[in-house]
Amino acid sequence: MLDPEFELYYNNYFDLFMLDGWEQLMADVQAAADTIQLPALHDARDLHLAQGQMQVYQRLLNWQSSITNGYELVKEESAEELNGI
Repeated sequence: MLDPEFELYYNNYFDLFMLDGWEQLMADVQAAADTIQLPALHDARDLHLAQGQMQVYQRLLNWQSSITNGYELVKEESAEELNGI
């Protein structure tokens, strides 16, 4: 059994992921990520800025998977503890 605090944490995210607004946000983030064109960068400063932007975009685009994977891992660990493994 998961700690109620952890359960609430994950359930809040799962509720968020079911909203139309989440899908809209992800579409907008993907569109923003798609606008970064490496050949159009003029210098190292532009490259570093683009790298930072892409890191943020990728973090957001992978957020749902990260939360889902984290939840599955916590559930597995909790089940193993209950089974004495």
